[in-house]
Amino acid sequence: MKHLMRSLQFKISVSLFVVGATLIGISALRLNERSKQTRRTAMMALAFAEGSRLSGMSQHLLRRKVSRAADLELSYSSTNKDLRLGLIVDGSDIVRHATMQQMRGLTLAETPLADVGPVLKKVRESMEGRVVELVRGKRLVAVFPFWEGLAQAKGSVILEYDLEMPLASASAVALHALLAQSMALMGGCLALWLLLKKVVTDRVEALVCQVQGMSLESEPMLAMGGKDELAQVSQAVRLTHDRLRHSEQRLHQIAATMRDVFWLAPDASGSFAFVNEAYATVFSRQGARLATHRWDWLHAIVREDRRRCLEMLRSLRQGGPRQEIEVRVASPEGHLRWVRCRGFAVPGTEGHECSVAGIAMDVSERKTLERRLLDTAENERRRIGMDLHDDLCQRLAAALMKTGVLQSALSRGGGNNQEPLASELANDLSEATGIARGFARGLAPVGIEALGITAALSDLGDFITRGFKIPCRVECSASDTGLTGESATHIFRVAQELATNAAKHANPTWIEISFEMTPQEARLLVTHDGRPYRPAHAAIEGMGMHLVRQRLDALGASLSFHPSAQGEESVSSVECLIPLSLNPETATVEIA
Repeated sequence: MKHLMRSLQFKISVSLFVVGATLIGISALRLNERSKQTRRTAMMALAFAEGSRLSGMSQHLLRRKVSRAADLELSYSSTNKDLRLGLIVDGSDIVRHATMQQMRGLTLAETPLADVGPVLKKVRESMEGRVVELVRGKRLVAVFPFWEGLAQAKGSVILEYDLEMPLASASAVALHALLAQSMALMGGCLALWLLLKKVVTDRVEALVCQVQGMSLESEPMLAMGGKDELAQVSQAVRLTHDRLRHSEQRLHQIAATMRDVFWLAPDASGSFAFVNEAYATVFSRQGARLATHRWDWLHAIVREDRRRCLEMLRSLRQGGPRQEIEVRVASPEGHLRWVRCRGFAVPGTEGHECSVAGIAMDVSERKTLERRLLDTAENERRRIGMDLHDDLCQRLAAALMKTGVLQSALSRGGGNNQEPLASELANDLSEATGIARGFARGLAPVGIEALGITAALSDLGDFITRGFKIPCRVECSASDTGLTGESATHIFRVAQELATNAAKHANPTWIEISFEMTPQEARLLVTHDGRPYRPAHAAIEGMGMHLVRQRLDALGASLSFHPSAQGEESVSSVECLIPLSLNPETATVEIA
């Protein structure tokens, strides 16, 4: 019943009924008064006409002393059912004729019309007939004078009419009209009720069901037909549902395929956090468990890092700025992962805390690479220091000793026989200079900026030949005068790493470095006859190949290994293809 009373159908129908009933009531009151007034006016006109007629007839008949004719005229008037009493009195107020025969001969004071005396006096003074309503709504009296005989006595005709019955009849007519209008109003309200139920209520309920049925899992409900407002709203709801469904599906697909964890913690304590499928991989826990254990994710974080997580969440709940922290996550097997958490606040409704959302990324590989890079840099510094100490420094020490011996010999004047010693000293200094130059070129190949990548690759071949005692041939089939900047340095470093790896690990008898350019791409090929490189071992390579792949990513290049004739699982050449038209560093290169 409450639901019915709150419905738009009920409110409109009741409002219309109340307004209609009010208007009908006002109209009924006005109709009743109008009917009574009309009836009263008609009765007064009738009384005036009848009184005038009887006064004239009485004057004529009484002068001729035809009393029976006067009684007959008076009896004609008594046929009116509203006439209570009719009297014809002479100048002495004695009843000469009456509609009731028993009143003949009585004085006016002895009749029911005794209270007409004041009116009768005024009429006789003015000799003009009057119609007076003695009792409002009950009695109507008509008093008309006439001259009685030659004596000029003033007789009168007095007629009393009943007003109650005529006015009650007029009220009954108004009541009948009121009943007819009320029935018409009730019929109209009932028709409006049924019309609203069919046109509005049922369609609104269908629209509410359509809105409540909106979900990602369900197909959009059919929209209502037609072109009215409700049909347009229903069609807009269906279109919105379809768009939201496709948008949410795309969002879920993106979230499901993300390698990073996307999470959302609502402000309501009763709601559980949303996480995508990557949560199980990064945190090694089931996302469904968050529905019953809201803080289950916190147990995956190392105890020492939990406080920072809680502080970040507390700050974001209060609407603080976005934050980023790195924490350690422990798997049930005891493996540790480094996770970078980026969080931001999602403003909620007024008076409520903010929701918190963010992304958690597994940065364990980056942490491992950073540590390996530091270890590699430290090992490289140690190797360079050992090479400088064991080779260059020893040579310089020997050259210093020989310089001392030569200085002593020259000071004694025996310099004529020190030519071999001076030759050895010059040779030692030349070798030391070559070694130092080799270290310098290995650390900073300045020849790329000055002479181009072709000269730098030629120097690399000479360095491989001298340093590893392995013949290294370099072939460049195109001009590279336009290839400068970081792209040329990346290409040189890739060639340096590939050739050095082949010299160190493949035990070859020869190495060949080939470089050629076209307007579309550059091609670098390192070939050797040593042990082939096995791609299956790429996962346990050192920092060298990792840096090579980083440089290839910067160039947008690709690296491929070509198997030798001895087997399909091994390779003896490495090919690197660098697109020049798509690379911002090399897009403007013009090949001569």
